[in-house]
Amino acid sequence: MLGERVRASFNGALPFLFKILAAAQPLSIQVHPTKSAAEEGFKKENEIGVALDARHRNYKDVNHKPEIIAALTPFYGLRGFRPINEIRDQLSALPEFSFLLNEFEKDASHSIRKLYGKLMSMDAGDVHERLAVVIQRLKERHFRQPFSRESAEYWVLQSNNCCSEHGLHDRGLMSFFLLNLVSLLPGQAMYLPAGVLHAYLEGVGVELMANSNNVLRGGLTSKHVDVDELMQHVSFNPEKVDILSAKPLRESNTVQKYSSGAAEFELNQIASGSGQLEVTLSSNGPEILFPTKMPANGSCRMKWEGGEIAMKQGSPLLICHDVRYTLELDPDVRIFLALVPSKK
Repeated sequence: MLGERVRASFNGALPFLFKILAAAQPLSIQVHPTKSAAEEGFKKENEIGVALDARHRNYKDVNHKPEIIAALTPFYGLRGFRPINEIRDQLSALPEFSFLLNEFEKDASHSIRKLYGKLMSMDAGDVHERLAVVIQRLKERHFRQPFSRESAEYWVLQSNNCCSEHGLHDRGLMSFFLLNLVSLLPGQAMYLPAGVLHAYLEGVGVELMANSNNVLRGGLTSKHVDVDELMQHVSFNPEKVDILSAKPLRESNTVQKYSSGAAEFELNQIASGSGQLEVTLSSNGPEILFPTKMPANGSCRMKWEGGEIAMKQGSPLLICHDVRYTLELDPDVRIFLALVPSKK
């Protein structure tokens, strides 16, 4: 099924996971380790006897978990730290947390590391009391003039409603003032390599990732948060968010690719637009076809030597290595295709 290339490169395992993610409310703030860090962390926890299902276990396997999310509906998330001047402006507008400005130095990433570390290590009661004042002020402002989804304040209030537990405001709420707020339109995507602190807030998207369950959390969760381990793996470099669009492959204008650079996966889309479309492809490793849009009276058929099948919206189809197949799409059909990229 995998083919020799994929089997040899990934120890006989399917190297990616492919799914539909539907976030009805904000999910946890998190980061994923590098491959070498995952291997080291997994080995260390095994050596000291931490059970694989232990609540405080950080490393479930030896793999990293780069991922890409392509929006099917308007999609909101957090990704990476804001430019340092934006963080300074945000904190200056919050008297309760403006003391974090004392951590600013010449180097931007070092400043962000210091202030984020201080925030994450503060006493939970102290954080709660400071956030309580912030939340009350935001509620009053929201009552007078509602915040939009394009503002950090909107998501602070939304996240507080669902993520603050046991009578304490979650310190992860402060991340909305430190991280880039991202808004994706349907068809747009963002890539999340190791080290990039992020969260998915609302929306439906196609998510493709390396085959791993290694997650280090930083808030908006009732699950284990290991601050010391988190701090070792977060990239504190402020960065502009690169919003991705699918670009036609050189060898085919009908197949479009979202560029990520991940070795384990590649996300493509095939869309028929206003007319019928026929495209012939050959698998060089395992592939998964996932129809996400199909009119009620529309159809999409996959044909290969010896058979054919009618595909259904929402029903993925696994294709084995070395299969030449043809897709026949009616108008207004969209399919996402996950595969293992060939080495350049």
